[in-house]
Amino acid sequence: MTVKSELSRSKILTAALSVLESDGARALTLDKVASKAEVSKGGLTHHFKSKQELLLGVFDLVVVSMKSRTEVLLLEEPDDGRPGRFTRAYIRANLECIQCGEAESMRALLEMLVAEPGLSALRRADILGLHERLESDGLNPIHALALASASDGCWTDVLLGFCDANDPKIALVHEHLIALSRHPMLPLPEVSR
Repeated sequence: MTVKSELSRSKILTAALSVLESDGARALTLDKVASKAEVSKGGLTHHFKSKQELLLGVFDLVVVSMKSRTEVLLLEEPDDGRPGRFTRAYIRANLECIQCGEAESMRALLEMLVAEPGLSALRRADILGLHERLESDGLNPIHALALASASDGCWTDVLLGFCDANDPKIALVHEHLIALSRHPMLPLPEVSR
C-alpha cells in the first residue's frame, strides 16, 4: 500500500470513528463517513467494500491502539522475575486509555459490537489471544482474568457516567489491581485447560 493510500485509509477510519462516537453505530453510513473524511464514496469503497468491512477496520484501529499501548507499557514494566508483567501492563494501558479521554471510542466500539454482533465473531481470535496472554502470565489464570476484568469494568463506570474519567478512585482501583498482581491475597482454585 502506498503512503498516500495508507493516509487515505487512516483518514477514513478516523472519520468513521468520529461518526460512531457522535451518531452511533446504527446511524453510520458509508455516505456519512465519506462526507466526514472528505473523500468520494468511491474512494471510501476502494478501501472498504462494505459497512461491515469499515466497522472491522474501526474495531482493528481501536484494538491495535490498545495492543500497542500495552506492548509499550510491557517494555517499561520491570522484569524482576515476578509473574504478572503482561497483566500489569494491560491494567496500566486501560488506565491510560480511560484518563486520555478514550471513553467515547470504547463506547462506540461496544455499541458497534452490539449493533453488529457478527463483528465480534470475526475478531474473536483477538480477544482469545488477550486471554491466552493473561492466562500464561505466570499468575493463576483466574486471578489474571479477574484483575483484567476489574480493570475493564472501570470503563463501564465511565461510559455509564457513574464517574468521570479523571476521578481519583479510578486510578486508586488500578493501583490496587496492580498491587494484587504482585501479591495475590486469596488462594484461587486451580484451573484445568
